[in-house]
Amino acid sequence: MLFVVWLVLPLAYTVVLGRRYVRKARAAAEEAVNAAQEAAWAQADIQDVLDDLAPTHEPHEDVPVRLPTARAADTGELSAIRPPVSVGKHRLDESQLAQGVTS
Repeated sequence: MLFVVWLVLPLAYTVVLGRRYVRKARAAAEEAVNAAQEAAWAQADIQDVLDDLAPTHEPHEDVPVRLPTARAADTGELSAIRPPVSVGKHRLDESQLAQGVTS
């Protein structure tokens, strides 16, 4: 009799654990499917709102777009570029500090 219990007990233990595992796995799969469906519904709702916010008219293609330029508005020519005052010199060479140090 003890031999039969020794043979049946591990088998019963395995069956009980297997059923519990299958139950938990099924519940987790159902939760995942529900979460995926809710995400899909939310995405569809967001897409509906975005479609409602989309502009109803397209911009006219024949309207020219003005780009900013460096040209003067009245003449249409480029403004003169002034050369820097001190080319190759340090900017402190002309300052009050530099004059006080050199004198």
